[in-house]
Formats: sequence, structure tokens, C-alpha cells
Amino acid sequence: MQILGFLQHARDRIRRYLGIKLFDRININSKPDNGPVVIIRWDAKLGDSIISSWVPREIRCAQPEREVWIVTTPDVAPLFREHFKADKVIEVPKRPSYGELKRLAHRLGTVGYLVHLGKQLKMKDIYFLTRVDASHIVGMDDSLACVDIKLGKASAGLHFADKFSLLLSRMGITNPDTRYIVPMDTAWETKLAEWWPVNQRVIAFNPYGSGRSRRLQPEQIVPMLESMLAACPHHLCLLFPAGMEQEVSALKARVSAPERILISPEVPSLGGLFTQMRHCQGLVSVDTATIHIATGLQLPVLGLYNPDIGGGSENFTEWHPNQADAVVIFSKNVLQQEINSLDLDEFAEAFRGWVSAIRAG
Repeated sequence: MQILGFLQHARDRIRRYLGIKLFDRININSKPDNGPVVIIRWDAKLGDSIISSWVPREIRCAQPEREVWIVTTPDVAPLFREHFKADKVIEVPKRPSYGELKRLAHRLGTVGYLVHLGKQLKMKDIYFLTRVDASHIVGMDDSLACVDIKLGKASAGLHFADKFSLLLSRMGITNPDTRYIVPMDTAWETKLAEWWPVNQRVIAFNPYGSGRSRRLQPEQIVPMLESMLAACPHHLCLLFPAGMEQEVSALKARVSAPERILISPEVPSLGGLFTQMRHCQGLVSVDTATIHIATGLQLPVLGLYNPDIGGGSENFTEWHPNQADAVVIFSKNVLQQEINSLDLDEFAEAFRGWVSAIRAG
């Protein structure tokens, strides 16, 4: 696996080198910058979509004559279109071909600000940026000549939400309201009311992060559930992705107070997730997406993270819970990312202190 990873990294470096040599040129464009802001989010996931949810709203508030367009994948396009209110959402495959990128560049027409916040852009990204008729190209890959508004060094050490604030400041927009937008819908509320307990305080618990390194195993989940049940009178709502229905049912059956474990009878969906969390009093989670949703809902957070491997804390700095009162504990394996190396005694102690603060508040 190490050899394969080395070869893939070498391949990507060669492709990037070729991309710079073949395509990267200084962006010379004397046209006024009053065209739309086009934000490239074809790598967007749920969590970072929530973090950037406020950006169209604040650009439109400060510059109502300017449109905000989002280029993203079909998975998250409905969020930007229906809930974050982008003026236009353009859907592309996760891995668009060069032909598709060329047609997309032509479709965009004249752009005021073309934004791509990848740190080290790939060959296809560089090709695309230099094909768009843009007054300004904004990015964090400061080494590229085509990027004339460079945010890499300027935004180092900032949370990703603050990187977007810096973007807006370069557009002349100051003091934006950076509160995240968490979608809501009356139909979702109606479905939840069919099974949600009345007059009962609930804490959400998400033991399932993306990828094996951030997914707790049942042998860890059960004692964590027991320690939470013992430390507070709350019910616990288990959050889970599609395909885990049997496992969460088995987990519920294994604990000492299964009547206090809530499991949605609905097929897992974003609407269900947003609504369940909206009715909770706090979140315990290994998953950064649900942590960002909780921040948007102003819920207390106990975040469970893997430490950054190799020293430093760049990833955590950019994606940590963006709220001052969040509590975070880290897994213990420093050689590889493995959330199941959490210290259960440390977790139990942290949870007791965290939930006591919730109850006092």
C-alpha cells in the first residue's frame, strides 16, 4: 500500500508539473469585474457545503447586482440550489473530462471572480482556470501565475469559514454574517413528529465518520453508549448513514437502557439528519459534517477527532468545530488515523463534564 501511495503521489506531481508548463499563464484581463462570482465546488461534501452556505447570501446582500454561481456535483447541488440560494447551480461529474471542462468554460461566459480554493491544483484544474474568461482568478494555490488573488499564505492558519471571509474581503465585502445555513422544511418536521419523544431532552450521537479511520466499531460504541446513559437523563439519538440499519438496531439491543436509544425508522436522508439534530440539545460525533451542522444550529459539541499524522495541526485548524465552547478529544494512535484508539475513560470523563455544562446552561 505504501508503494502504491508513493507511485500515485509521483504521478500526481508529474501531472501537475505538466499542467503548469502547458497551461499556466498570467491572467491578463482588462474587463470590469462586475460579472458573476463563480465558485468551483466540484469536490464539495456535506460538511464543507454547510461551512460555505452563507457565502451566496452575504455576497448578494453586499452586492445585490452581482450573481453567485456554484459549480458542483449532483450530490450537493440541491443544497446550493434550494437552500443556500445560489443564483445558478451548474452540475458537473466528480471527474469531468477535458472536453466537459472546455464546454463548461465556454458556458460560463465572462466571469467577474472565478474561485477555486484547492491548495494544490491538479492538471485539469489548471487547464480549466485558464480557459475561463475571468477578470480575477481567486485561489489558495499561490504558486500558479494564473491566480491573481492569492489567498494561500494570507489564509494560512484560518478555519475554512474564515478563508471564505477573506475571499469576500478581497471583493470589498467586510463584516459578513458567517452563520451557517442549516436547511429546514415543514415536511421533515411532520415526519419527525411521528416518532420523536415529546418533552424529552435528547443528545445526538454519530459514531460513523467517512472512511474506516473515522468509523467507530461496535466494541467501542456500546461502552460509550453505556457511559453516556449513566452520566445523564437524556435520550440518545443514534445518527447513521444508509446501510447501517441492522448494526444500529443491534447496538440498541445490547445496551442496558434500550428504551432511551432513538433510531429513526425512516430511510437515512439529509432532511431527516437536519431535523433530528435541530431537535437535540447537543452532539457527540466523530463526523465533521454533523459537527459543522451542529455549529450552524448553535448546539454544544463534543467532537471526537484523529490527530493530524506527521506533526502539525493544519487539518484540524481548518475543520475544527467553529465555536468557542466546543469540547474536543483525540484518539491515541499517532502512527495512523484510527478513531477506535480513543481512550474510553477519557471519553467518559469528558462527556460527564460536557453534559453537566449543558444541563447547567
